[in-house]
Amino acid sequence: MSNETEALLLKAVLEQYATPDPKIVGTIPRNGINLAYVSHAEITRILIEIDPMWNWQPVAWIEGRPAIHESNGMATMWATLTLLGKSLLGVGSVRSDKPDFEKELVGDFLRNSAMRFGICLSLWSKQDWEGPRNNVSNISTTLLINAGEIEKNKSVHPASFKQKNSPEDALSDHQIEQAFSAPPKTVAKIGSLISDKQKGLVSSLAKEVADGDISAILKKLFDKTNLNTLTTKEGSDLIKHLMGMRQKKTNEEPF
Repeated sequence: MSNETEALLLKAVLEQYATPDPKIVGTIPRNGINLAYVSHAEITRILIEIDPMWNWQPVAWIEGRPAIHESNGMATMWATLTLLGKSLLGVGSVRSDKPDFEKELVGDFLRNSAMRFGICLSLWSKQDWEGPRNNVSNISTTLLINAGEIEKNKSVHPASFKQKNSPEDALSDHQIEQAFSAPPKTVAKIGSLISDKQKGLVSSLAKEVADGDISAILKKLFDKTNLNTLTTKEGSDLIKHLMGMRQKKTNEEPF
């Protein structure tokens, strides 16, 4: 994949996923203010929607398990998240005296590392953000904010890698999940139609591997001729197929 195409896809992620759907955002009180959260389950769903082949790896292993550093009552795990072929470093941190702290480390890491790709980034910033676009063919960079500003503002989020003042300051996945005890009014179900965000990523990939015309691919894979009639699962399968075509094209290009 060319640097230009990689940048296009990553900007599309920022453009469409920086501001989460209000239906999946919950709040939890902390230090007199309400903090907004998107659960690690929703982050996982978003990652699958963007790239069915996403994965993460700890930076080190110890006796077959991810390396975890424990200090001052906190457990910390550094790892990399790979999305659309690009890997970025992230961190998870939770209280080390919890019985399931390793599971919570993964959830905290996913929220932190997904933010590095721009996913739900607006929740980490004090800046006002516009809603997601539906058409990535006109990608703008107006949502890009200064990296220094991100570093300054992200400390207000409990998933920040900065050392907590005390173990009591840390929020658990259980506390976060309690904020989502009331199910959203609208929940994506298996068989629901492909989302606008999926269609945006399909459009970006199709321009690279099929000159923007995927009608033959739709017919071959799903016996359909209209992208809008695909289900969310079929949309994920199509993204995976197009990414495979892109990888094959990259491997065949001469050095």
